[in-house]
Amino acid sequence: MQHKTLFFATLMFLLIMASVFSPASRAQAAREPSVKADEPASHFQKADELFLKKDLKAAASEIRKGARFLTRKAKSTTKDSKEGLNASAQELEKLAKDVERGGVTSEKQLKDTFARSYHALSNYEYRRASESWAKKKTKETGKALTGAAQDMEQAAKWSGRELETDTADTIGYTRAVGRKLVKGAGWTEDEVDKGMKGIGSALSKLGEKMEPKDKQ
Repeated sequence: MQHKTLFFATLMFLLIMASVFSPASRAQAAREPSVKADEPASHFQKADELFLKKDLKAAASEIRKGARFLTRKAKSTTKDSKEGLNASAQELEKLAKDVERGGVTSEKQLKDTFARSYHALSNYEYRRASESWAKKKTKETGKALTGAAQDMEQAAKWSGRELETDTADTIGYTRAVGRKLVKGAGWTEDEVDKGMKGIGSALSKLGEKMEPKDKQ
């Protein structure tokens, strides 16, 4: 009897471990966007939760924190990226004001705005990568490419859209190239050019899908 119990316990343990460390589980974990405490996503998540709890003032406060993050980024970038970041920050400020006065009734409105802000951040990182690569600043290029990939994942997450296979592959490829550049070994110019072109194309495609209806 004890042998049977031990056998089944061991079998269950092996099945659980196989599930946890299966390729599918690892892939899902790899696709989950990482978030740092000072990034907009942490504030957006709190804002969403507070909005659903009807704590509108607190929700608006978190949205404004996200807006300030974009404004700070805009101060250290080129004209094209600056316009996109400032426009997104203004959209977030307007959303905060509308939330606070009770003028927002749909959670989707919050998430769509959050998605567009992350698209603006991804575009900022992509342009930063392009500028750094033109100056052959490989480490800076790598950091920016990795940032563009991560921010694009956040944009897709908040928009509620599942990434198409080719877009998900592009993000994974770009992140891998970015890490090679940061590490300082194992990359080729063709790989960097491919990653740059791929993430730029993916950003354009996702941006078209995320445009507000009144601008389409």
